[in-house]
Amino acid sequence: MLHPDKIRFMQRLQQAATHQHVLYTSGKTDLAGFDRLTKKFSAAYGTDLSRQAKHKRRRAGEASSYLHGVRLNTRGENGQLLVDWVLLASEGLGLVSHREQLLDLRDPHTRLKSPDERHELVHDGKTWSWRLTHRAYNQYIERVHRIASLSPARRRHIEIDGILRDADAEILLDRLYAEPGFRLIRRQVGKLAAELRRDWKRLRPASGPQLSERTFLAYVRFLPDQPVINGFTHAERREAFQLAFSEQEETGIHAPPP
Repeated sequence: MLHPDKIRFMQRLQQAATHQHVLYTSGKTDLAGFDRLTKKFSAAYGTDLSRQAKHKRRRAGEASSYLHGVRLNTRGENGQLLVDWVLLASEGLGLVSHREQLLDLRDPHTRLKSPDERHELVHDGKTWSWRLTHRAYNQYIERVHRIASLSPARRRHIEIDGILRDADAEILLDRLYAEPGFRLIRRQVGKLAAELRRDWKRLRPASGPQLSERTFLAYVRFLPDQPVINGFTHAERREAFQLAFSEQEETGIHAPPP
């Protein structure tokens, strides 16, 4: 299935891993290429079978597979939107294990990354969840220390709701609390925010601008499927139709009936 946004994509990959689909291969293509992959993998690996049918396959010792893709905001040389895709498979007998060079989600060296490569899917001994990669986490740590230790001449102040704040610190907090609220990411964001507050208390004067209070990062809620078909979701297609109809009403020009 092709998804319109990263969160739905990440949720479905997490769900597939939770249901024993721990082997994968991935790639990038355009909309037309993803349509071809969908038909190819459905015929060869049964990616479009129902959840119940896939469960029966696994119980019989056969591999079952899922194909998930996410529509990106970038275009290829042909002008089509690009798609990141992941084919996941369970362990067992089947064509998928013979035809595809599958990696293992459980191997620290081949963990599955999000489209922007800032998050990785891991099992922490409890269940599968997404977390910031070591690189992304360390980049945040470096930014925390750099902002807190800025010299007075380099500090930038802004006013928020009538209160003087530090501009760089507020931008960093905005970024942290905009992270997708998966369980392990929430834990990391809490640690990073606490680190910033410790550094702030240690390096910044009590008489200067203080950090704004933030509520905890909310859990990412379950998002229902919104399949992308021919580049658009059903909701996007309906919105485009309503916009076109409104423009016709304003101009008095109506398209001929079909």
